Amino acid sequence: MESSRMRTVVCLSLFFIVCWQLSTAVTVKEGDFHFSLESVKALGALVTADDASVKHELQLLEAKAAAVCSHRDLPEDFKPLCLRKDAGASLVRLVLLAAHSDDCEICKFVACTGC
Repeated sequence: MESSRMRTVVCLSLFFIVCWQLSTAVTVKEGDFHFSLESVKALGALVTADDASVKHELQLLEAKAAAVCSHRDLPEDFKPLCLRKDAGASLVRLVLLAAHSDDCEICKFVACTGC
């Protein structure tokens, strides 16, 4: 009886810990859109993987937003953002945030929530 009760308490504790972790996932807000921090990191990796010069890449990103938006490795989260007229500027802000994702994980940026 006592071991059954203890097992129940342990299982419930684990369940609540997992639920709490899932509910506190870091999200990034860009305008009306919300993205997971992992998606923003994937976007940053996608943009910076092609060119060693990140600064140069960011300067060109707004002009080549269509190329980034049509890239096959772009996370699905960004497809609606790519339909907007100002997608390039939004992508630049998200890539800059991805470059400093450690700061986002501690909620240094206002755009990051869920810490």
